[in-house]
Amino acid sequence: MDVHLIPGLGTDHRLFGRIELPGHRMIARDWPTMPHGSTLADYASTLAATVDRERPHALVGVSMGGMVAQEMAALTGPRHVVIISSWKGPHEMPTSIRMLRGTHPERLISRTLIQRAKPFLRWQMGATTPEDIALMDALLDVHAVDQMQRQVDAVLRWNGPAKPVAGLVHLHGDRDHLMPLGPIRDAVVVKGGGHLMVHTLAPTISALLQRALAGEPLSSGPA
Repeated sequence: MDVHLIPGLGTDHRLFGRIELPGHRMIARDWPTMPHGSTLADYASTLAATVDRERPHALVGVSMGGMVAQEMAALTGPRHVVIISSWKGPHEMPTSIRMLRGTHPERLISRTLIQRAKPFLRWQMGATTPEDIALMDALLDVHAVDQMQRQVDAVLRWNGPAKPVAGLVHLHGDRDHLMPLGPIRDAVVVKGGGHLMVHTLAPTISALLQRALAGEPLSSGPA
């Protein structure tokens, strides 16, 4: 099965460097360059156009990628959709994030701000080892500021998919500082998982993905 791996905001295919899915064809995606005002549905439409819908496929998205995967599901007809460290709609956003909707905080993002905020961003993402920090810094350094601004804007304006995805599997860490577990519902909780757990806990996430792609039921609660 083709497994399309969709990264998070400000990241790329390198986020999935440790994921192993024997028996499946992994296709790690990068974000397309999008114009000002693009919605997550626009991102989904652009990515969906490159999916071979004649082949059995699954969508796996992290953070913003999980939101886009939900939008793509209505366009590509995947066998499975798995979101990791993500939201299913504004109802799962913490109050601090919901309060930012409509205020356009993305306008404050600059290369200087990103550099100064790196220590906080590392903590928020759960990057603690030298290797994790190196990856996080590399991703932040390469991502174009204007594209990051547009992605933040698109996430904050997202009202959730037009129709909930049937059979959706949601993996979420209990130590996610960026998207806290509190408001999250109906998720498989990964103990010790931070926002970057697709990288930091790759063996655990790989095993859970294998089960989800095989159609095994994953009940809500601790994995």
